[in-house]
Amino acid sequence: MPDQYNVTGMSCAACSARVERVVKKLPGVTSCAVSLLTNSMSVEGTATSEAIIAAVEKAGYGASLKVPEKISASVPHSQEENALADHETPLLKRRLIASLVFLVALMYFSMGHMLNLPLPEFFVDNHVAIGLAQLLLAAMIMVINQKFFVSGFSSLVHLAPNMDTLVAMGASASFECLCVIHDDSRTRW
Repeated sequence: MPDQYNVTGMSCAACSARVERVVKKLPGVTSCAVSLLTNSMSVEGTATSEAIIAAVEKAGYGASLKVPEKISASVPHSQEENALADHETPLLKRRLIASLVFLVALMYFSMGHMLNLPLPEFFVDNHVAIGLAQLLLAAMIMVINQKFFVSGFSSLVHLAPNMDTLVAMGASASFECLCVIHDDSRTRW
């Protein structure tokens, strides 16, 4: 009977493929199947659970051995329900709302003049203040969404890029463009 594991930190099919590939390379593993949908992994073979967990963690993900059903029968249902509950979605919603608040402010300072929106008196003809406001707002958006950068660049270091890598690199490039465009547009404002 295959051993069952919980796997955390996977966000796309590339992540699950990476975990599966790493575990299959271990000596003693005859088969491995990873499910992104259930964040689980089934492993057959003679490899120890410690070696399997260490390999998954070295790849940049988390892993733990699932509790056998005989033991889980003694665990109260509230703990089982808590383990299955979706804890990630409320965090994502809060990050989205916070990001949107800062994004609206950033768009106001960077693009408001195109819509003839008035700037507060302090910012009129004060290019340094506008540039600093844009820099701070963009930095706040990046800090709020730092999970993408940490996960994306971490997977890039492990030579296993995923969707977080794409998001992190795109956001980093656009942040650089924001700095360059603002520097080039000083004379136009």
